[in-house]
Amino acid sequence: MNIVVFSLLCVATVEPARILGVFPMPSISHQVVFRALTLELAKRGHELVVITTNPVTKGNPIANLTEIDISESYDLIKTLFELCKDMNQLKRGVISDIETMVHSRSTEGMFFLMAHMFKNDEVKKLMHDKTQKFDLVIAEAILHTHLVFGKIFNAPIILFSSLSGFPEVFDIMGAATRHPFIYPSIFRNKFSNLTLLEKLREIYYEYKLTSLYWHMEQLENQMLQEMLGDGAPTVNDLKQHISMLFLNAFPIFDNNRPVPPSIVYLGALHLQPVKELPADLKQYLDNSKRGVIFVSLGTNVIPALMEKDLLDAFRKAFEILPYDILWKLNGVKLENVSSNVRIQEWFPQRDLLFHPNIKLFVTQGGLQSTDEAIDAGVPLVGIPMLGDQWYNVNKYVELGVGVQVDSLTMKAEDLVEAVKTVLSNDRYRENIMKLKAVMYDQPQKPMDRAVWWTEHVLRHGGAKHLTSPAANMPWTKYFMLDVLGLVVAALVAVMVTAIFAVCLIYRIFKTLSKVNKLKMQ
Repeated sequence: MNIVVFSLLCVATVEPARILGVFPMPSISHQVVFRALTLELAKRGHELVVITTNPVTKGNPIANLTEIDISESYDLIKTLFELCKDMNQLKRGVISDIETMVHSRSTEGMFFLMAHMFKNDEVKKLMHDKTQKFDLVIAEAILHTHLVFGKIFNAPIILFSSLSGFPEVFDIMGAATRHPFIYPSIFRNKFSNLTLLEKLREIYYEYKLTSLYWHMEQLENQMLQEMLGDGAPTVNDLKQHISMLFLNAFPIFDNNRPVPPSIVYLGALHLQPVKELPADLKQYLDNSKRGVIFVSLGTNVIPALMEKDLLDAFRKAFEILPYDILWKLNGVKLENVSSNVRIQEWFPQRDLLFHPNIKLFVTQGGLQSTDEAIDAGVPLVGIPMLGDQWYNVNKYVELGVGVQVDSLTMKAEDLVEAVKTVLSNDRYRENIMKLKAVMYDQPQKPMDRAVWWTEHVLRHGGAKHLTSPAANMPWTKYFMLDVLGLVVAALVAVMVTAIFAVCLIYRIFKTLSKVNKLKMQ
C-alpha cells in the first residue's frame, strides 16, 4: 500500500520550474485573475518572471517572484479612451458596444496597446538575453504578438483568459463550436430570443468581428517583421507553441460548450477569502433600516468621460429609490446628491457583497464582479457598457438571476423599474443561490485545478497529447469545402449533361416530327 501511495505522489509532483508570465492588458480586473495563479505557483516553489501592468512586489518582495512593471500602459489606455470620445466613437461618452467595435477603429487601439509592451526597456532586455531559459510561458489570451516569447525561449505556452474565450481562440485550440447563437462570441449585444431581423444583424456583426480579427492578425505579422527582421515568425507559427487554454469562467456561462481536454474551465479563480469590513462601512451597513444597494461600474468605465445625462440618470434614480445606496464613483464630483447615497472612490467589493443588508448589486456586468455576486448570493441589475459585459448580462436574464437595463437609452425611471422588478420578486435571489450551488459543486477547487494542469504541462514538456486534430485547422479544410466543391461541381455537371441531353432529345424528336410531316405530304 505504501509503495502505491509513494508511486502516486511521484507521478503527481513536478520539479520546480522557471515560468514566464506575460499579461499586457492594463486592467486590474484582468490582472487579479493572473496574479492569483502566479502567486500560488511561486508559493509552491516555482520561479516566476511576470510582465504585468499591476506589480505586487513594489517595496514588498515575494519569494520566487520577479516582476517587470509595464504600468505605463494605463496612461496609454486613458489616452485611447479620450481619443475615441473625441472622435465620437464612444456612445454617451463611455459605451463601446458591438456596433461601435465593428464600425470604428477602436480595435486597432487594442493592438497598439498590446504592442506598447515591447517598448519597455526591461521587456526588450529579456527578449534579447540569451542566458534566460524558461520551461513554460503563461500568456494572456488576447491578440498574439506576445506569444513570441514561446518561440524565443522554445517553451510551451498556456493561454490564459480572465474571461471566457474569443471564437478565434477556440479555433486555435480545435474546439469546433462556431455558431452565432448556440455558442456566440462574448462580444455580442444579444444572442437569445432574437427576431429574424435581429438574427441577420447578429450574423453580420459576427462576420465583421471575424474580419477585424483577420485584419489585426495582419498588423501583428507586420509588427513581428519589424521587431525581428528577416525570418520573423508569423502569428500562425507562434500558435504552434500553444499547449493549453485556461478560461476563468464556468462552463454554464459559456453555454456548456463542448471542448477538447486542452481547454480547462477554472471559474472564479480570483476569489479570495472574505475579510472583515472597515469599521465605518460595517457600521453604515449594520445601521441601514431599509437595506443597501451597491452600485459599481467596474474599473474600466471612466466616469469622467460619461455624458451628463447618463450620470444624471443614475443620480435621479437613486434619489427616487427607497433604499440606501453605496456608489463607487471616482474622478467625478456630483452636486445635489440625495442623503441616502454614499459615494466613495473604492469599496472592498468582495467583502461588501457578503453583508446581509446588501439587497442588490447594480453592475456593469464584468465577469469578475458577476462571480463575486453569485458567490455572495446577491441578485443583479446589469448595465453593460464595454467588451463582454453585454454577453454576461444576457446570461443574467437567461439564468433568471437579474435583469438588464439598456445603457444606450437608460433614463432614471428605467433603472428604478429594474431595481423594483428584482427586489419585488424573491425568485432572483433564489435562482442565484441555486446557480451558486451547481457552479461550485465540483471535485476540485479552481486553484487546485489550475495548478495541477500547469504542472501537467511542465511534467510532459507541453500538452500536444491533448490537442484536437482540428486545432489551427483552416475553416475551409474543417468544413471540407474541397470535397463540397467537388460534389457541387459533379452535381452541376450532371445537371448540365441532363439538360443538354433533354435538349438534344427534344431537337431530335422535333426534327423527326418535321421529317414525318414532309413524308406524309
